[in-house]
Amino acid sequence: MAELPEIVDRHILEGRAILAVKEIREARKCPLAEAVDLYQRRYEELHPEPPPARKSPGPRVLRFDRNGSLVVFEDPRDGG
Repeated sequence: MAELPEIVDRHILEGRAILAVKEIREARKCPLAEAVDLYQRRYEELHPEPPPARKSPGPRVLRFDRNGSLVVFEDPRDGG
């Protein structure tokens, strides 16, 4: 993305969207719709998506076997 004033990044990072869009419009001399688009693109650059969450393990069933050992069933349907 073409250079934007540093203040734009500060506004975006501190949650001041309206001020960021205002600064973009003044710096680029562009219409509001274009400034909002530039804001959105810069916001996405500064706030990348977090890494995908790991899948949490499913429910487990713990049972004691007849001989006293502990048995873990990952799928509750396996444990009866």
